[in-house]
Amino acid sequence: MVDVDVLLTPRESGGHETALFTWLDDAWLNDGLVPRLLLPGSLHELARQRGLERHICLTQPVEDRRGALAALLEAPRGRPVLLAPGVLHAQAWLTAAAVLARRPVWLYVPMCFSAATMGYRWARHRDRALAPWLSRVEGIVTIDDFQAQRLRDEWGLTATVFALPNRVSVRGVAPPPPQRSADGRLRVGYVGRFELHQKGLDWLADTLLRERSLGDAFRWRFQGRGPGERVLLTLASALGPHRVEVAPFAPVEQALAQVDLLLLPSRYEGLPLVALEATALGWPVVASDRAGLGGLLPANAVFPFGDAGALRDALQSLASPSARRAAVAHARRRLLERLPGEGYHQGRRAVVDALRRSAAAA
Repeated sequence: MVDVDVLLTPRESGGHETALFTWLDDAWLNDGLVPRLLLPGSLHELARQRGLERHICLTQPVEDRRGALAALLEAPRGRPVLLAPGVLHAQAWLTAAAVLARRPVWLYVPMCFSAATMGYRWARHRDRALAPWLSRVEGIVTIDDFQAQRLRDEWGLTATVFALPNRVSVRGVAPPPPQRSADGRLRVGYVGRFELHQKGLDWLADTLLRERSLGDAFRWRFQGRGPGERVLLTLASALGPHRVEVAPFAPVEQALAQVDLLLLPSRYEGLPLVALEATALGWPVVASDRAGLGGLLPANAVFPFGDAGALRDALQSLASPSARRAAVAHARRRLLERLPGEGYHQGRRAVVDALRRSAAAA
C-alpha cells in the first residue's frame, strides 16, 4: 500500500523537516498518498509527537549509512524514494546510491545553492561530483520559483522541478508583546538548528565575544540543537547567564514566548519557515540581508551580513513596544499578500500525481 519511501538524514529538526511533514500529512489527508518514513531517532520522535504514525508508515529509526542502504535495497525497485537532505550537497552519496539501486529517485531540497555559496571546502570538485547524479533523478521539489530557476540555470537540470511553498497561516490578531526582562534589556532570540556556517552563528558568536558592548546591550537566547551547540555554550560561559542563554529544542510558540524578537543572522537561506511562523504568531523578526526575507520585513529590520554596527542599529530600532508592533504589522501585511493559498494545494497535487506516474512507469 506504500506509494513512496521518504528518507531523511538530518539529525536535528528544523523548518525543512517541519514543512516536509506538513505537506506529507496533507498529501495523505487530501490526496490519499501513503508515505513510508525512514528517519533518524530524533526525527522519528518528532514525527510521533506530530501524530503522523496514525496514518503514515513509520519504520524503526534509521541511524547510520548501513541502515539507509538497507532501506534503499529492501523496498520494491519500482517504488519512488524521496530523499530529503536539506541541501543538495548533504549526503550526496545517498543520491548516488539510490540511483545505482535503480530506484526512481526524487529530492526534496529547500535550498539549491552551489557548494561555493554554502562554504564547502573543495566546492568546485563537490559540484562536479554531484552533477552527474543530479542529472539522473526523476524530480526535485523545492520551496519557490527562485530556487526552481536556480536548479535549471546553475545545474542545467532537465528533470521536472516542482515549487511547493512553505505553508503557514496568520493566526488571528497578534498577541500582546511578552513582558520585558527584569533589567529592561531587549531579549533577542535565535530558534532553530545550530548550524554555524549557514545560520551565521559562528560570526555572531565571534562578534559577541569581540564586541562586549553588543553582548551587554541585549539579552541573547539560543534555542534549538545541532553541531554548533558547543560554540554557543562556550559563548554563554564567557559572557555569563545574564547575557547569553542556550536552551534545548522546544516548539516555536514556547521558544518565542521567552524573547522579544527573533533574529536570523544567516549567510544564506531559502525562505526560513521559523520567520514565517514568528510573523504569523505576532513576533517581530530581524534578519541579515542574505536570509531571504527582504520582501517580508521592514527595511530597519534587515542588516548586511557581517556588519555588527548595522545589527545593533536594527535591534535598537525595535527596542520600543510600538516599534515592534509596527514591524509585526508590516510583516503580516506582506505575508498575507504572499501566502501560497491555492498555489500550495496545486503544487502538492502536482507532486503527488508525478510520484504516482513515476511508480507506474517503473
